[in-house]
Amino acid sequence: MIREYNLEDINRINELLSELNYSISDFDIDNKFIKICVYEVNKIVLGVVIFRVLYDQIEIDYIVVDKKYRRNKIGEKLINYIFNNYKDKSITLEVNCNNEIAIEFYKKMSFKIVSVRKNYYKNEDAYLMYKDKVKL
Repeated sequence: MIREYNLEDINRINELLSELNYSISDFDIDNKFIKICVYEVNKIVLGVVIFRVLYDQIEIDYIVVDKKYRRNKIGEKLINYIFNNYKDKSITLEVNCNNEIAIEFYKKMSFKIVSVRKNYYKNEDAYLMYKDKVKL
């Protein structure tokens, strides 16, 4: 089941995000543009997606699935949640140019590479990926 997070989820979300050297802050919680959704099974959070809703566009900041549950379509379900609930918005994200698994995943989800952001991750480049509005 995918749902918006609640405060009881914060520790588990931060545990998942620690892999990316990130954690949810009070700024994230209080920011009206930031959405945090979790994928939960039997009351255990197995994945999280954090994204910004900026008028006519979505920016995906983070998507993480528990290592033990990867390759079980949880990432697809989280992305599809955004597609299904924000059909009128285009979507962007950045991904490390060296992260071939993530790049292939996003391409499978219909994202296209549109630009390279030099030194986006300190000394590593990122691809800016884009998906146009979902057609009804």
